[in-house]
Amino acid sequence: LLRQMSREHGASADNGSQMPPVRKRQKRSEAFMFIDASNGGVNAKPDRVVRSFVMKSARNKKTWSTRPKNPKPTRPLREKPRRRSSSRTNGSHEEVDESTPCGPVLECDTDTRSWDQWTMTSPKSSRSDSVFSAHSSNWAYDSPSSIYASPVLEPEGFEFVIDPVNLRHTALVQHINFDAGFNLSPHSLALRLTSKEESLLLQFVEAYTPCLLPIDPHRSSEVAARDWVVRCVQSPIAAPFIYAAITSIVRCAKVDTEIYKWRAISEVNKLLADPEKSTDDTTIATVLILLALEEADLADPRRTGNEKSCSIVVNEAHMNGLKTMIMQRGGLAALSGNRCLQVFILMHSIAQSITTLKKPYAILSNIDGQIEDYTSVSFKPSKSSVHTLRHFHDLGVDNSLFGIISTIALFISDLDIWYETGTSPIDSLDLQKHASLLMYRLFNWYDQYTDNQHGDCEHTVGPSICLATMIFMVIVTESNASFGSRLFKVVTELQASLRHVPISRWTNAPDLLLWTLTMGTLGAKSLPRASSSQSAESASYLFTEEFRQALFNIGFTEELSADIMLQRMRHCLWIPSILDERVKRLWVNIGLCRREVTELDDMSSEGERESIVDDEYALGQSTRMRFFAAEQKSVV
Repeated sequence: LLRQMSREHGASADNGSQMPPVRKRQKRSEAFMFIDASNGGVNAKPDRVVRSFVMKSARNKKTWSTRPKNPKPTRPLREKPRRRSSSRTNGSHEEVDESTPCGPVLECDTDTRSWDQWTMTSPKSSRSDSVFSAHSSNWAYDSPSSIYASPVLEPEGFEFVIDPVNLRHTALVQHINFDAGFNLSPHSLALRLTSKEESLLLQFVEAYTPCLLPIDPHRSSEVAARDWVVRCVQSPIAAPFIYAAITSIVRCAKVDTEIYKWRAISEVNKLLADPEKSTDDTTIATVLILLALEEADLADPRRTGNEKSCSIVVNEAHMNGLKTMIMQRGGLAALSGNRCLQVFILMHSIAQSITTLKKPYAILSNIDGQIEDYTSVSFKPSKSSVHTLRHFHDLGVDNSLFGIISTIALFISDLDIWYETGTSPIDSLDLQKHASLLMYRLFNWYDQYTDNQHGDCEHTVGPSICLATMIFMVIVTESNASFGSRLFKVVTELQASLRHVPISRWTNAPDLLLWTLTMGTLGAKSLPRASSSQSAESASYLFTEEFRQALFNIGFTEELSADIMLQRMRHCLWIPSILDERVKRLWVNIGLCRREVTELDDMSSEGERESIVDDEYALGQSTRMRFFAAEQKSVV
């Protein structure tokens, strides 16, 4: 009997000894996944790539810790960490032992072969009628690049001094009060926050909602934007969104954001395992925030070498994840119930497309692939827009391009009234949507034209007019933006296009030539001043020389009055409140017009002291220049 009991006890002990390894293996299997659209939307990234990236400070500097610098020695690594409070919910973030790293120190592994181990499928992706279905791979372009263009960025000049240790240890406050009468109990959130974190979340809501739409100086969209952000925060699956929001706002305080970024990515990956949550609006919004932040990091000149390589990998993961989520939802049209999210993604997609001159990763169209026409919602055509079109007609512009410009002339007429009076046939969200759709139509025309002509644009004014109109649309719809290198690609293409067109082709509409050169020079002047002589300075010089030659051929042999030039420009596509003073400074500074107003400053739209960056990430540079002004001051 004793022998039998001993055997049973031994068997039980053996079984018991096997359980912990089983649980341990299961825990390790929760890899850091991120959807990768490059393989039909059924791929995922292992944790090595993501975790090695977010722990860059541990890799490049020293063991990462939230402990403030002090001369006291740290506790031994084997010492047990302090016990966590049992009041935290399952969705809350874990307490991090101050003496130990948040995660393993790993090198960035860019080998994507191991991604195939992880899969996640969606039944929608294979049968969707959207242009983003699995059968429409021509829309799945890998063009990582956000939001002046990103709706989730830091306001210029924002400062918030944060103690990263107190972020985790301050007692919880009772509620968050928002100006719009929103009262949020901490118990209604998907996770528990400290008072500092709740304060940061409040700053995120208050700072971003008034300025999410660059086309809305009247802030008419503020209520809708605030409601959208608050709904995201209140969502049952809001944990990753909240962490991403805090990551964004903490960046303004020059505090290391990696701990919150890591938590946001970790929480997103948990949602990817649930088909009902993986493509939820809040999940998509979170990835859009993370993508915008990563793009801004990629445009940082201080990010180089292996650190930048890791950032590129993570940026592509976010981009592929966002594309796949949109595809699995059935395209942007399927987000019609969330207009803010729909418009923000469209803005980012088209801004990236204009920056890189590559196909957008998302476009808003109906089931037949048709894009909504602005003429169906606009006021009646004004006399000024009809007069403007006469110049394009006299040049014999291609019919399809003429149709696009006709719609743009109508849109600009309404936009001019909107800027002046705040009245419009549609609300600001729809104005922003149609601005992006019209820019897409310009890109699509140019893309198809260059494909059909095989690069031969000789004697054709269409490409030059199309590219100049792209620059015009970017400037008038983002009147207060800093563009960085965003317009470099378009400016370079416009320069090359003008070389193929003899000046005699502009004889029937000389004002349109002056307008085209003005847009090109504005775009060149907006490029970073710290660029090479072959880029920004060269582009500006060549446009100036073209301008002088054009004026000479028209019959102007002396310096003109800026007011006379403005009268001619107003016969073309124009918004006086945005362009008048800007182009006056431009013409005076390049020596085309005499200085008549002594108080005119130097060219304010001239580029910041940044470097030309790869056009793939130029949108992120624009983000940094516009929203991270305080951060840039620390860049040598």
